[in-house]
Amino acid sequence: MILRIILLTLLLILLILLFAPARVWLSYDEGTFCWRARYLFLRKGADSPPPGKQSDESAPRQSPAPDKPPMTSEPKPASRSQKPEQTPQPQEASKAEPEPSKEESEKKSGGILAKYKPQSLSEGIDLALDLLHAAGKPLRWLLRRITIRDIDLDLAVSDPDAAACAIRFGKVNIAVYNTLALLCQFFRVRKKQIRICCIYNQPHGTYRGSCQIRVCPAVILGAVIGFGARFLYRQHKAGKAA
Repeated sequence: MILRIILLTLLLILLILLFAPARVWLSYDEGTFCWRARYLFLRKGADSPPPGKQSDESAPRQSPAPDKPPMTSEPKPASRSQKPEQTPQPQEASKAEPEPSKEESEKKSGGILAKYKPQSLSEGIDLALDLLHAAGKPLRWLLRRITIRDIDLDLAVSDPDAAACAIRFGKVNIAVYNTLALLCQFFRVRKKQIRICCIYNQPHGTYRGSCQIRVCPAVILGAVIGFGARFLYRQHKAGKAA
């Protein structure tokens, strides 16, 4: 009974670790980029100051001049009566060790991975193609299970010239919505708010944005297992054909 409770507890902990989502928050506000990551009780984040503004702590400090070393008396020369110590010379090996074979050297150096190590350029190209073919479906499966949600964009395009401001406003709209359409081809995208406005006769605009990226560790583990299985199957199939 106690053993069952322990096994069920370990299974529950494993399921929580695999299916608890990992979240990453990204935000940009007037030249300041910050990010925060969270997985269960683990948290980490960083902020970057806008360009041209550095804190006093980041400014280089002048190191103090090193103190002069104390004066020491010169060592006395050794007397002629003292003879230098003779170092014993290593004895030569009577018998030369036999050289290891190629198979033994490959096992010691590479182990299991030495089997897949390319010996020529053509083998290296074939190995790279096999890696790409094996990573295709697992990578697409992984990307489709990554969610980019709470996309919030607040862009105010401005320019002193009205015509240039209108042209810039059109370019920003094209870039934003084409980027969203491209992301929707690979990820799950959920928009919160997208606001793009045009302000005439202003020298500078304002650009703010934020989003959240979410993925489960079980999805990453499944993609890695699928990639390894497909790669080993292709290698086994190529070995049989050869």
